Amino acid sequence: MRTAGARGDTILTTSPRWTTRPDGSNWGDFGPDDRLGTLNHLQAEQRLRAACEIREGLSFSLSLPLNVPHAPVLNPRRKGPVIRAAEKNGVPMYRYPLANDVPGATDVISDDSVTLSPQYSTQWDALGHVGALFDPHGTDRPMPTGYNGFTVSLPHDDGFQGTAELSIAPMAMHGIQGRGVMVDLRAHFGDARRQVTLKDLQQVMAADNIEVYPGDVLCLHTGLADLALTLGPDDQEQLRTRCCVLDGRDADLLAWIKHSRIAAIAADNHAVEQRNHTLDMARGPLLPLHEQCLFKLGLPLGELWHLTPLAAWLRANDRHAFFLTAAPLHLPGLVGAPVNPIATV
Repeated sequence: MRTAGARGDTILTTSPRWTTRPDGSNWGDFGPDDRLGTLNHLQAEQRLRAACEIREGLSFSLSLPLNVPHAPVLNPRRKGPVIRAAEKNGVPMYRYPLANDVPGATDVISDDSVTLSPQYSTQWDALGHVGALFDPHGTDRPMPTGYNGFTVSLPHDDGFQGTAELSIAPMAMHGIQGRGVMVDLRAHFGDARRQVTLKDLQQVMAADNIEVYPGDVLCLHTGLADLALTLGPDDQEQLRTRCCVLDGRDADLLAWIKHSRIAAIAADNHAVEQRNHTLDMARGPLLPLHEQCLFKLGLPLGELWHLTPLAAWLRANDRHAFFLTAAPLHLPGLVGAPVNPIATV
């Protein structure tokens, strides 16, 4: 059937999940059952073009150690990893001689387990991470809704294994290999807190001769991950108030994100945008850029990537683009997952 979108545009959909889509969204554009979002802009053509950015054969890991930040100051519900020895019949399997089980065996085994908040350190937000109260059928009954009308599954006591919809799995299976583009906000604005508008972003891009193409992954270097790595445990509170963030209230910036047709955004700060705790309006999102990207566009967000060494190399070599490999941990059900992105230049 044909139905009018919230902006009056005519779209083709057979989705039973919604009859009207949010203003400015792309729901239905990639199909009624799409769970991949703007990663649809990153396909074979874009990967081939991205491979041309490999000229020196040098690689950079863009992940912090996953126990950084050194203290859980950025989000109280996320805790650092705890590593334990795996056990067999109550015995720790660490430096465990298999001769204890099979006389004469010379093997010594170490196995471990980890309790991890998947979004504590370097990570991708899956599309299910942030949704909105939205009325998808025009019944004046807003309900928790995610990208393309899907919703995350509610926990159950009988072995809940995460969400069946909008998990990290489609991103992991897609692979996320393409052209990364570095925008070095730290080089222009330093380490003071600054809300970066579209005007600021475009001025930096013009000054550094940066070109962004559809399917690119926009990488924002602010320096916060570098501070998280270098500041001591007693100084981690500084991470709350330092370095650049995108201004999620800038409507022009939100529109540019859609019309640029970038595949994803990754930043080395905590939430890409300013993390708000109060509203400046009667009703609306605390995280407007997350709403725009994850809920309306299906555009993944990477957070706390360690971009400083790569940004320094690119600036020294008068470059801004690189080949990026950044598939998240493939654990279906997660709404966010660790990633060890690799840049090759």
